Amino acid sequence: MPRSPEPARRDILDAALRLFATNRISAVSMREIRIAADQRNVAALQYHFGNMDGLLNALLQRELPLLTDRREKLLTAAADAPDDDLWPVAAVWALPYAQLATGTDHERYVVRLFSQLHDEVTYSLEQVRGMLADPTTDEAFRLLRERLPAEIDDVLLRERIAIATNSFVHAAAMRAAGRGNEVTDEMFPAVLVDMFLGALTIAPSTRLAR
Repeated sequence: MPRSPEPARRDILDAALRLFATNRISAVSMREIRIAADQRNVAALQYHFGNMDGLLNALLQRELPLLTDRREKLLTAAADAPDDDLWPVAAVWALPYAQLATGTDHERYVVRLFSQLHDEVTYSLEQVRGMLADPTTDEAFRLLRERLPAEIDDVLLRERIAIATNSFVHAAAMRAAGRGNEVTDEMFPAVLVDMFLGALTIAPSTRLAR
């Protein structure tokens, strides 16, 4: 009876997760991953994934539900919240990252992987967004748009979300790496959502306007 390829595939993905989470993604070689996965066959990664992009996409396909499943539940709660309550809507974006950052060792590696992906200069912003595509954020944006004042227009809101997401993914990754422990793990998720909400809702400034 032939051996199942699944254990080797899982070991490679586990090794890739650890290495990608703790190093710049483009700096990690297939050889390093193979050795970390204890795979003696030099063609193991090519056999299972084709190339590095195939490996990264397979890893994201495995790990993204840790983010998206949480978001789907949070989106349901946000839709049911009163129209003047923006906290549950902001939580759709920020809370899953905070939960990963204070979760299991595996979950902490996952949020660090997402942070490294945001920083990876070999991919465009559009490519990163495609890799982390999540339809729940479209609905969360609609809820925000309905509940925010008109002075925060769509262009400004999308820019704030992009900047805030990048910032708070990194904050969650730092927490996952054991840095920034001024508050407890129980408090950190609320802190992250509060800060994210503040970044989205502050009144636009005209101080630097020309």
